[in-house]
Amino acid sequence: MRRLLGILIAATTIAFAVAWIAGRQGALVFTLDGYEISMAAPTAIGLALLFAVVVAFLTRTVVLLLGTPHALRGWTSARKLRRGHEALSRGLVAAAAGDSAEARRQAGKAQALLGAPPLTLLLTAQAAQLEGDDDEQARAYHRMLDDPDTEFLGLRGLFVLAMRKSDTVQAMEFATRAHALKPRAPWAANALFDLKSAARQWADARRVLEDSARARMIDSGMLRRRRAVLLTAEALDAEGKGEGQKAFDLALKALELAPSLSPAASLAARKLAKQGKVWRAQDIIETAWTQAPHPDLAAAYAVIKPEESAEARAQRLIGLAHLNRDHFESRILEAEQNLNIANWSEARRVLQPLARGFASARVCALMAEIEQGEQKNAAAAHTWLARAVRAPHDSEWRCNSCGWMSPEWQPACGSCTGFDTLSWSAPSEETLQTMPGAAGDRRLGADVLPASLHDDESLQIEAEPERPKPARRVVEAVEAFSPPRRPDDPGTDNLDSQPESQIRGEEE
Repeated sequence: MRRLLGILIAATTIAFAVAWIAGRQGALVFTLDGYEISMAAPTAIGLALLFAVVVAFLTRTVVLLLGTPHALRGWTSARKLRRGHEALSRGLVAAAAGDSAEARRQAGKAQALLGAPPLTLLLTAQAAQLEGDDDEQARAYHRMLDDPDTEFLGLRGLFVLAMRKSDTVQAMEFATRAHALKPRAPWAANALFDLKSAARQWADARRVLEDSARARMIDSGMLRRRRAVLLTAEALDAEGKGEGQKAFDLALKALELAPSLSPAASLAARKLAKQGKVWRAQDIIETAWTQAPHPDLAAAYAVIKPEESAEARAQRLIGLAHLNRDHFESRILEAEQNLNIANWSEARRVLQPLARGFASARVCALMAEIEQGEQKNAAAAHTWLARAVRAPHDSEWRCNSCGWMSPEWQPACGSCTGFDTLSWSAPSEETLQTMPGAAGDRRLGADVLPASLHDDESLQIEAEPERPKPARRVVEAVEAFSPPRRPDDPGTDNLDSQPESQIRGEEE
């Protein structure tokens, strides 16, 4: 509608212009080489307009002819760019679909049409990755390093390749460059921190951590914890080098951030005890024990007062256990100290909840000591010791990521190199449930019998509802699968003749 209206307006305007020119009076007269030329005014005006149109047409034609090579080049470039982008799109789709051959073909086509822009190099690297060609990947990423716009992308790709090859030296180099290029990039900061901590370069790891803190890439709780772990690691290294004062100062700084960190608490308490600051040393260990009991804390607590008697030391350690009395380590510590002062009944009472089901090796060993010390019952002690051999592991430093176990605390896992992944823990309940054992035998323990014997109906335990008593079949099975006796070991033959009061006490 608008076009039709425009045509009508243009036609009307032309008609009015022609009518106006036709209505003009007068003549145009000019002389050329003795010739006099005369024409009416409308004719002269028409010729002038025609001449203007011809000049404009000729000018446009000349301009087009002169600009044709450049226009042709522009058209060719636009067509080439369009085809290159189409190849890139198809290649990226093929790479996402896992079609390595098509991705490689389109990558080559895009590179021929576009040269080496970021997306082309990225597509080349992805196609090489699908085909498992690490050398081609590395070449593509190295070419990215020459362009400031793609340098960071190339460093990330080279870092991933180095980690895949377990080349930590190259990986650290690329991560360092990437972190210097973009300090606020989370992957670069995290990768560099993990590599520095795995290489035990604690001071460098702390600097990376502080960079992350300034960039607000880490929450305050994790920041405090990581600072404390790094300070403790530095303190332990300084202690190993004989730099006692430095180790002490670093341990105190770590405890300000994480009072429950047992390695730092143990180190600081021992140093304070040597300086005669007994009360402060006790306070540090007691604070740590209330949050995370650990045998190292108890060992440090025991030597704080070397001049005290065995009775006084036992009572002091029992008091430490009571600060967190329901914890496994607290019960073990209380039982051990009661055994040290021959308080057998109290030790049995403390261990009773731990001696049922999947009792650990330490619990079984302590129960054997109670049986031998209180009742002089070598048979019962022998049974508990046999059970200790097959008992599940006690708590130990265990990696929460890969399950790696260490005899001592380490800031980084020795297997997966994860930072601060070790915790003082025992096997999970799911792990224990898969272990062979007679879960129904509350007296002899959960893992006295091998799994093959539990499937045999002739070896099942028969117990009364109120007071289960050991069946002779179970005793024979235990004897058959127990270690060889020593010459002075009476074995388990007299297990049926145990006093009923003793059996009742064990069941309670």
